[in-house]
Amino acid sequence: MKKIILISGFLILMTALGLRAYFAFVPPPEPTLERQLAEIVPDKLDNWEIKDMDMAESPEMSARITDFLDFDDALFRIFQKDDIFVGLYIAYWSPGKTSYRWAGAHTPDTCWVQNGWTRTDREYSIPFESKTTPFEPAEYGVFEKSGNSQKVYFWHLVGGSAFSYKQQGGHNIFASLIDIKDHGLNLRQEQFFIRLSSNKSIEELKQIQGVQQILDSLAEIGLAADTEPTSN
Repeated sequence: MKKIILISGFLILMTALGLRAYFAFVPPPEPTLERQLAEIVPDKLDNWEIKDMDMAESPEMSARITDFLDFDDALFRIFQKDDIFVGLYIAYWSPGKTSYRWAGAHTPDTCWVQNGWTRTDREYSIPFESKTTPFEPAEYGVFEKSGNSQKVYFWHLVGGSAFSYKQQGGHNIFASLIDIKDHGLNLRQEQFFIRLSSNKSIEELKQIQGVQQILDSLAEIGLAADTEPTSN
């Protein structure tokens, strides 16, 4: 048993040293976000009331942890029309800014529940598309609090691809090796965390004027799936 522990410790140490050397000589990728999120997401839609909220007011956040997340850009924008509510939360980290484990640590599964919401449904990596564009697979859940039910779609984009939380377990001593297996040597990818929540289903929202413009802005940010054929 001691031999296994020593070998494991040696592998982890060598992995850490190797990553440090790699990062010292290989720069992170170039960012793809060329404009501020607030400029990309519509702030005016006919017959909609739109309001920007402080990030600390979102179910994911608190004033205490907002500073720790150290966003490069962030947006929490509320859209309301008659009895329709849409909440859009986006956080962005430039390449090399933070670990994907840290960026993805504040999902609705954790933070909404800790803020008093009850999760009543959960689906992983489900198909999602606007009227015109297929998106990266979405994480989905239904959350309820004080009689308010929200259908929540969210994505954690790592280097342009959606990360699935289905197999996420606790951290362990082999975490670095697992990260390399899943994401390759360069773990310093650009990251977005995008959450779209509403009291209406996405099928209902697609029929409502103005929602397509919101979805188009998400496609521009990078949520549109890569549908180009791959070469053999």
